[in-house]
Amino acid sequence: MPKIIRNVYDDAVSFEKLLKAHKKSRCGKREKKEIIIFELNLENELLRIERELKNETYKHGKYKEFKIYEPKGRIIKASTYSDRVVHQWYVENFIKPYFVPQFINTSYAGIEQRGMHKASKDVQNQ
Repeated sequence: MPKIIRNVYDDAVSFEKLLKAHKKSRCGKREKKEIIIFELNLENELLRIERELKNETYKHGKYKEFKIYEPKGRIIKASTYSDRVVHQWYVENFIKPYFVPQFINTSYAGIEQRGMHKASKDVQNQ
């Protein structure tokens, strides 16, 4: 039977957690125009997101569409930066704490403190 998680949303919506999500979202992308503009008004942007999440009025924005040609041509649809901050906040506060502990010990991809190097080391030690 699925586990029901209650009374965690209000504690998870905080300026500090959104700031942490912002720092994680900008990793490797600090020179992009959208992120620079977001950071020029960082406090107001994070407070706006926090208010919308608390009032349950947050709406995901439109996707930006662009083409890339390497390694092959394809169309990419990307969320706005503020939506990516919310994605990171959601994953850190609701997905990881409840799903990652359910994974078996030999799950490595996308899990902190695990990954390709740990997987390789564990295989060699068996």
